[in-house]
Amino acid sequence: MRALRFYGIHDLRTEETEIPECGEDEALVKIAYAGICGSDLHIYNKGMFIQNIPETMGHEFDGVIEKTGSGVKNFKPGDKVTANPMVPCGTCNSCLKGSFNTCAALGFIGEVSQGCFAQYIAVKEEKLIRVPDSADLKQIALSEPLAVAVNICRRASFRPGDRIALIGAGPIGLLTIALAKQVYGVDDITAVDLSESRLKLAVKLGASKAVQKLDENDRFNKVVEAAGVPATFAMAAEHVEANGFLYVVSIFEKDFIFDINALVAGQVTLVGCNVYTDEALKEAVTLIAEKRVDISPVITGEYTLEEGKKAFELLSSVDKSAAKILFRM
Repeated sequence: MRALRFYGIHDLRTEETEIPECGEDEALVKIAYAGICGSDLHIYNKGMFIQNIPETMGHEFDGVIEKTGSGVKNFKPGDKVTANPMVPCGTCNSCLKGSFNTCAALGFIGEVSQGCFAQYIAVKEEKLIRVPDSADLKQIALSEPLAVAVNICRRASFRPGDRIALIGAGPIGLLTIALAKQVYGVDDITAVDLSESRLKLAVKLGASKAVQKLDENDRFNKVVEAAGVPATFAMAAEHVEANGFLYVVSIFEKDFIFDINALVAGQVTLVGCNVYTDEALKEAVTLIAEKRVDISPVITGEYTLEEGKKAFELLSSVDKSAAKILFRM
C-alpha cells in the first residue's frame, strides 16, 4: 500500500509499505479520507511528539472496514467507521480515573504507532466508532477535529447571550465558531486572525464580526485562544472582561512569559482544553451525520498521498489561505 512517512523535519516521503496485519481484536479499515492536523504540522516543522522514525503520520480519518479479526463482534466488512486515535498510557492517575484526554503520557497514532496517511490501517474494535451508511465520509473525516471543538464548547458552556472572541481562525477555531453559532445559539462571535481568507470562512461559519485586530476597549465574557503564539495569548488575556473566562486550546512550541496580574485583578478564570473525550468524538460524528452543523467550508483542499509534501508546505507557508486539507485515498 502507499503511505506518507516522516523521516525528519521537512522530510516526508510517499512510499510503498506492507498492508498491516489484522489482529484477532482488530478491523482492517480501507481509508477514505484523512485530515492534516495542526499537531501534524508541529511534527513536520519541529519534530515534536514523534517517537519512531520513519513513521506513517496522521490520526484523523474515516473509511470502510475491509475485514475483521475472529474476535470482533460488533463490526463487519462494509461498515463505515472512524476511530478514536488517542493512545493513553492506561496507568497514570488520569487514566485510572477514566480521564484519558489528560493522560500524563498521551500519544496518538501517527506519533507512537502507524498513522492513517496510508491506504489501510488496522484498528482495535474498542477504538472504532460506527458511522451511519448515509453519512458523507468527506465531512465525517472532520469528526476528530470537530470533537476538539465539542470539548471547547462543553467546557465553555456556551449559551445565547455570550460575547465570544475567538483568536486564531485555523481549523479548530473555525469549527468552534460553527458549533457555537449553529448548535449553541451564540450570536455575538468575533473572529480574530491575520488571514483575510480565514476571516471570510469564519463569517461563513457563523462569526458576526471578523477582524485582524481587536479594538483597545473590546471586552468579552469568554475568549478562546486558538492560535498558539505568545502575542495571541497576550491579546486574549487583555480582552477578557472582569470575572470572565479565558480558554486556551493551542499547543505552544516555545515557552513564554506573560503578565498574570491582569488575570488576577480581573478575577479571570483560565481554563485549559485538551483534545476531547470519547463521548465528544461520538457526538461530533452524530452532529455531522445528522447535518446539525455545516462544516463543509472548512475543507479547502484535497490531495493525494503523492502530493503530501506539497500539502504540508502549503499549510506551513506564510499564506494562510488554506484551512483543512484532506488526503483522498
